[in-house]
Amino acid sequence: MRPRAGKVVQDGTAAISTDGTFAANSDAKVPTEKAVKTYVDTAGGAWTVTSPTVTASSGTFTTVSCSLRYKLIGKTAIFTATVTITNAGTASGNILFNMPFTPTVTHAGGGKEVATLGHQCNWQITSAQMIIAKYDNTSIIATGRVVVITGTIETT
Repeated sequence: MRPRAGKVVQDGTAAISTDGTFAANSDAKVPTEKAVKTYVDTAGGAWTVTSPTVTASSGTFTTVSCSLRYKLIGKTAIFTATVTITNAGTASGNILFNMPFTPTVTHAGGGKEVATLGHQCNWQITSAQMIIAKYDNTSIIATGRVVVITGTIETT
């Protein structure tokens, strides 16, 4: 017997109702196979893309941009950011920008400059501010550089 959405299936003395979706979030209802497939196929959803304002710990960029892509799953944020330094101007020190979420604690990770020298870099986030430096904690900032970082953090 194949149940239809919202129908009751009798199995011996146990009655099982089916609602066809996860919307009701009920322990007493069993979603159909189609509802499970739809939920799994769409639960991930699209990534959010934003362009945070980039600054430096010292000086000012003439031309810089950032493309930040992230996905929030519960309290977990998965992200990748690409900072493109077209003209460094007087900027030096660390690359700084604010993330659209706040970590529970300080997190750190790595990345790479992908356009010129290929230097490894590191990132650290405290409160919502992302801080990026070269692998040895010197400045990664220079005209023509493209810095890519990725990470996963726990958010508040």
